[in-house]
Amino acid sequence: MSKYDVIVIGAGLGGLSCAARLSALGYRTAVFESHTLAGGFATEFTRKGYTFDVSLHGVGGLEEGSFGQMLKGCNADQRIVPLRKKHPYSIRWEGQIIDIPSDVQDYVKLLKDMFPAEQTAIDKLFAGIRRFAAGFSAFSSSSPGLWRKAAGLLKAGTFFRWTQMTTWEAVSQFGLSDRFTEFFTALWPYYGLPPKRLSALYFFTPWIGYHLEGTYYIQGGAQALSNALVAAIQSAGGEVHLRSQVSEIMLEGGKAVGVRLKKGDAYKANWIVSGISPHHTYGRLLEHHAAARRELEAISRLEMGTSLTQLYLGLSCEPHELGITEEDLILYDVPDSERDYEFMMNGQYTKGNWMLTNYNAMDPTLNEPGKGVIAVTFLDRLENWPATRSEYKAKKEIVTRQILERLEQLYPGFGSKVVVAELGTPRTMQRYTANPGGAVYGFAQTARQSGLKRLKHKSVVARLSLVGAWTQPGGGFQGSMSSGIMEADCIAAKLGQAERNNTFTHETYQTPRT
Repeated sequence: MSKYDVIVIGAGLGGLSCAARLSALGYRTAVFESHTLAGGFATEFTRKGYTFDVSLHGVGGLEEGSFGQMLKGCNADQRIVPLRKKHPYSIRWEGQIIDIPSDVQDYVKLLKDMFPAEQTAIDKLFAGIRRFAAGFSAFSSSSPGLWRKAAGLLKAGTFFRWTQMTTWEAVSQFGLSDRFTEFFTALWPYYGLPPKRLSALYFFTPWIGYHLEGTYYIQGGAQALSNALVAAIQSAGGEVHLRSQVSEIMLEGGKAVGVRLKKGDAYKANWIVSGISPHHTYGRLLEHHAAARRELEAISRLEMGTSLTQLYLGLSCEPHELGITEEDLILYDVPDSERDYEFMMNGQYTKGNWMLTNYNAMDPTLNEPGKGVIAVTFLDRLENWPATRSEYKAKKEIVTRQILERLEQLYPGFGSKVVVAELGTPRTMQRYTANPGGAVYGFAQTARQSGLKRLKHKSVVARLSLVGAWTQPGGGFQGSMSSGIMEADCIAAKLGQAERNNTFTHETYQTPRT
């Protein structure tokens, strides 16, 4: 029976980053993934010669920023090619397309030009954001020394206050109008909840990356990122096994000691990490463990995050020939985030706002010249989609047609250029990731379920950790990778300390968690 230092279940970004970080620290790791590709949502697929990125739209700080530092810690930074985006995103707002600048000062000028009566309040908002960013940096700092750490945390007052707020509360506290707040928070669908319910932590953390560290795409898309992490693991002597579904976490003396695959093979390790949903971990993989059953009941009462529907479109021309020049465009036709969210949750897709991603503008090398690839994305939930095959197929055809009709109105001649139209629904998300409800952000990113209030990495089983979007600090590319790297450092300290001192306990090591 093969023996490893650490076994990771699931090759999503949380699991891959955990394994890559541990590999970089010198531990022998193995990752077991049921799918044919590594990456979870960070993958790609091909249809009729077109390559489609499943999920990546942009990340902040990919070079010298926080995301780049994470990749460096995994020995994956030199394995990807960052592509700087011209704009974090654009908005079709009140009949005009407005490009959001990356530079903070340019952004402030744009906002003051658009909302001249609110210039003083805008200055106060951005001063608050700077305090939040300084607090976030202090709280996340790994600077040695208790006093230096304490001094840093004294600067984190705004950060701690805002983590208790919704995004709407954090923005509107400065006396800004509803219209301003709707415009400023227009990117909220990418985080799964409208501003009046979305934790400010999950809006402003990526905001810092976009506007203080730069917004990027990755050449080759999300799959290139996942492949870089796989290569980092393998180059350090680790293993990534695809088409290898784990059916059981093996226990001895109440501790996790290995995994058994669906095909019967068993593997042992000093530590097990689950990068899949806690529902699956505590359910099927630990179905005979009493504490796991109790924990499953507890997490089942938490609010689930939303899913997405995405229409992937392959065109016989490049998007700019149809007038689509923006990289990421929010079609903000409903200037009321609460109404927009309700429309989507009720399946009234044509009444809400959509996001349109132009992959040609972000990475011209993703497909051959002359081939256009765009994706239309909106929030959705599993309950909107029939379970029976015939009804499901019929609804997919209806929704695809509705999306194409709207795009034809916006960009005349669009329909005649469509070669591929592949609709991914919440049922698609659930089928490929096994996430309950097809949730793409894990648990709903509310103020009550954010930061330290989110599911901890420590499980109810000794020597078993949880990582990924469901756990601290939260969902998204950066959140999922942060969870894996933080827990990798924690595991390395425990395993290393255990070799020197057998009395080491879980509580004696803490990593900064946001």
